[in-house]
Amino acid sequence: MNQSDEKKSFGEYIRRKRLEAGLTQKDLAGRLFVTESTISKWERGLSYPDVSMVTSICAALRITEHEFFTACDDDQAHAQQRQAAVWRGVVTWTRRFLALSYAIAIVTCFICDLAIFHTLDWFWIVLTAVALAFCFTNLPFLVRRNKAAVCAGAASGCLILLLLACWVNVGGWWIIGGLVITAVCLTLPWGWWAVWRFYGRRLPELCMALLSVWVFLLLTVIWGFAGGDWLFSLAFPLAAAGLAFLWAGFAAVRWLPAGPWLKGGVIALLVSFATPVFNSLCDLLIEDMQGPRFLDYFSVRDMLVRRSAGDISWVNSLIFQIMLVCSIALIAVGAAAEIRRRKQA
Repeated sequence: MNQSDEKKSFGEYIRRKRLEAGLTQKDLAGRLFVTESTISKWERGLSYPDVSMVTSICAALRITEHEFFTACDDDQAHAQQRQAAVWRGVVTWTRRFLALSYAIAIVTCFICDLAIFHTLDWFWIVLTAVALAFCFTNLPFLVRRNKAAVCAGAASGCLILLLLACWVNVGGWWIIGGLVITAVCLTLPWGWWAVWRFYGRRLPELCMALLSVWVFLLLTVIWGFAGGDWLFSLAFPLAAAGLAFLWAGFAAVRWLPAGPWLKGGVIALLVSFATPVFNSLCDLLIEDMQGPRFLDYFSVRDMLVRRSAGDISWVNSLIFQIMLVCSIALIAVGAAAEIRRRKQA
């Protein structure tokens, strides 16, 4: 296409978009502070607009700068804009619906509590529960700066108020343990936020380490209020086994130099072995469990014997064997794909 054809195509595009916008040449000239003859020259392909006017022309014709320079509509961009507009509309109406629902629930419960019990007691439970839900559904859209910290702080405060409202309604000394356990639970998300906000480097590893410490801390606090001899003999070993599987999966995803198929196979293999390992550990730590031993999970004969005897534990063996076969197949596919990828590289 020669320069004359390019000018003609550009002029035709400007004329078409001007008509679609419902503007005359005089209207467009007035918006751009040029003469009608200038607009006419553009549309007839006799001249191009000055580069400094591109933004104003795009605004007047409701087109993008990409469309201006290519002289054609960007259908993909318009489709994305329409989808984004639809999504914003759905989010906006959902927020309004939730806000209206919260208001109706609060007013209804306020009236019912006063009308039936002639006082406000369980209403405070509803109010704090609704406020907690509001922190997750509507508040993030209202906060402009430090959104995560503000919303998490508001949710933490509402959660504590909810516990206090329940305590006021039912009484009892459980509130002390409830508040302490809640405070410990809140240390995990707040710790993650602090690592993200103030450190930033090696964020996944630090979050995993914090989770590991938090699990043992939470178990210790619960044991401190519940008592018993289960902490070191049962809870800590099971927690350590669970975290070992979690760290193994994290290491596979984070550090294994392989593609997604091979990583998925490793994760599936870890999930497969979780059942026999945990059940065998429980059988070792808890008396009278009488479940299948670790090697029994690999035996089809043992599974059929347990099924014939009416022992429901045969289902665990069946699930393990199916998952084991699937994970091995996935690892094989992933290994083949990885070998092919490295050969091509």
